[in-house]
Amino acid sequence: MSVNNFIMQKVVSITSQGQITIPQEIRQAFGITGAVKAVIKKKDNSIIIKPQLSFDDLAGSLKSDISLTDKELRQARKTFSKDWSKP
Repeated sequence: MSVNNFIMQKVVSITSQGQITIPQEIRQAFGITGAVKAVIKKKDNSIIIKPQLSFDDLAGSLKSDISLTDKELRQARKTFSKDWSKP
């Protein structure tokens, strides 16, 4: 049996604010050592949580009605970088 196919199961609590704690053993298995973003999905009667260890991992998971060309996106980034430091 491959390590990737091994099912690790833990019981966790969900707080009244909807927060859960991912057990250390599972965080270690995914190489999570600090704060990370995650994508959460509902599939049938299950909740799927996929850690996104880098910004590039989020590609395709962020929904938006904004559609920019590469040129427009580069210009927006450039403008944002200039304006970011202004009070």
